[in-house]
Amino acid sequence: MSFQTQFNRALDRLYERRTDKLRRILSPKPGPIRTLTKKRREKKIRELQEIASKALAKKMAKRGFQKLVIQNRAWRTKGWSTDEKQQIFRAWVRRKISRKRGKIYVFWKNRECRYVGRTRGGGFRPSRHFKRGWFHGTTRIVVYLTKQRKSIPQLECLAIHRFRPTRNKVKAAKENWKPKCPLCALHKKIRTEVRKIYRFR
Repeated sequence: MSFQTQFNRALDRLYERRTDKLRRILSPKPGPIRTLTKKRREKKIRELQEIASKALAKKMAKRGFQKLVIQNRAWRTKGWSTDEKQQIFRAWVRRKISRKRGKIYVFWKNRECRYVGRTRGGGFRPSRHFKRGWFHGTTRIVVYLTKQRKSIPQLECLAIHRFRPTRNKVKAAKENWKPKCPLCALHKKIRTEVRKIYRFR
């Protein structure tokens, strides 16, 4: 089933629930009348946003990365103890990564994305995650460098949409007067339009 079909069906179910009482006026049916509540509307908005993400995230993120990323470097996990891994990683960052550039880092366990984060400095902030429980099994860390530091929040958000990390508990932080993530803009449009059509006092 195409993403467009899934999106349309989700919208149709929303409309059917909103008009179920009216539909039964001429032809009553057994069973309780389906109603649309604010809570259910918000749940449907999240469903529509998820479908949009699956359909467009990789395409939008790829396009965004091509515009924002100037270089990427991958570090393969080395060392036995956590302290040793931290020292090796920080030394690698000092040798390979420019401190003058904005950057995000992506933790991978083979093909599974574990975590996406950002840093304005060197390797100290990313290496703090080495002591977290989910770090066990991490096979590599990829660092993406961007031309301008103001692009870091947008790049981080695009990476979260694209790679769908399993350990990010919160969304990427937004910053005023910085470029916005195009997929988040699409999510906002979906939320605004659905709320406009199905209003609650």
